[in-house]
Amino acid sequence: MKKRILLPVFAVLAFASNAQFLDSEPVVKVENKEKDVKFTVGARFLADVAVFDSDSISLQNGATISDARIRTSMTHKNWYFYADFGFGNGKFSQKYIYLQYSQKNNVGGTHYIKAGYYNDPAGSMSRNTPLGNLHFFNYPGSASALGQGRALGVSYRYNTKHFFAQQGVFSETPYNNKIEAGNNGITLSGRYVYRPVAEQYQLLHLGVNGRFAHVASGVIENNVLKKKLHLGQPLETFVDEDERFVSCNIPWVNNVIDLGVEALYFNRKMFVRGEYIYKHVTKKRDSQALWQASVAQGNVGSFDQWLEMNPLRNNNFDGGYIEAGYSIFGNPYKYNSAESLMGGINSKSLEVVARYNHTNLNDKSNDAKLQATNVNGGSIDSYTIGLNYGFNKYALVMLGYTYHHIEKDALPHDKDVHMAQARLQFTF
Repeated sequence: MKKRILLPVFAVLAFASNAQFLDSEPVVKVENKEKDVKFTVGARFLADVAVFDSDSISLQNGATISDARIRTSMTHKNWYFYADFGFGNGKFSQKYIYLQYSQKNNVGGTHYIKAGYYNDPAGSMSRNTPLGNLHFFNYPGSASALGQGRALGVSYRYNTKHFFAQQGVFSETPYNNKIEAGNNGITLSGRYVYRPVAEQYQLLHLGVNGRFAHVASGVIENNVLKKKLHLGQPLETFVDEDERFVSCNIPWVNNVIDLGVEALYFNRKMFVRGEYIYKHVTKKRDSQALWQASVAQGNVGSFDQWLEMNPLRNNNFDGGYIEAGYSIFGNPYKYNSAESLMGGINSKSLEVVARYNHTNLNDKSNDAKLQATNVNGGSIDSYTIGLNYGFNKYALVMLGYTYHHIEKDALPHDKDVHMAQARLQFTF
């Protein structure tokens, strides 16, 4: 029986900034004009409150410091250095650290070379957007489950009024993750955007992205390297990041191919944007060595019989979202052409937003002989409405409600989750 959803009075103090200085100018600046050097310091602290109502699995109502950061940057002529350090959830972590060189040409374009730890360009439009610029509490579930985050690498980017292209080479495993066995894999990524309409207060952005990753790390099982991939998403919240509803662990992974399409339109008063993400996972293993290990353990059967009992096939997953917002009052929406991303709220303003997200981490075969290869990660449809009020360019309060409909074989009694959230953030 459904529990009654409570609507608490939210009173959360926060202290925030837009990561990577994409839109807001930091307040603290030190500039030496003689040596052409500028140093800036900013910070962010986000605190969220959430209340859940679910069918069976109990989610933890409460509050959390979802993000707290100190950010620094230094600019010297065409060189830009950025470092962003996080303290959310009571733990120190390194969020971004990179060096970038830029050079304008004589036809209105700009070349960028960037190296360090930062967002994979093919990680989806949403995942490339700084958290402080989101109009919702968290990234869409499909972007969290299927998109990519930060990685160590180097990339080249070229941007003009109508065209954006970024491609690079990255480490497949985050540099601060411990590898149990194997090596660090490699990733080739690219994101490409065409803007047929590119005015100050009206823009149409159409893009594609692609990523190829060779997985080279994993665990040793029966003297064989077993490479794995984890996919999962929370319920678009930082308060309880339980991934049991939508998640899976995929064994014997070899390569991962990601493809995505994205679109964005905005004018002075409204925006609409969305993405579709597709992930293809190829498999590879040393079946002969595994069969021999099985024989050594006392299992009787030929190699062909073992293969029939332990089939292997590739997997496919997908998801996407569409979201929109309407500004009741406030400054017009902004766009960062250099990054091909829309900005966040930047003035005293009031906006209403809505989002639909679908994530599918199920991959089931109709062939009875391949039932053992099925992946039952679950699928979810999420519907969100929200209201965001900016006190000024630094302070913002967010209120929102999300309904999740879940389908997962392992959780037959969990179908519906209701969630109410609030956030207050301060930017400088």
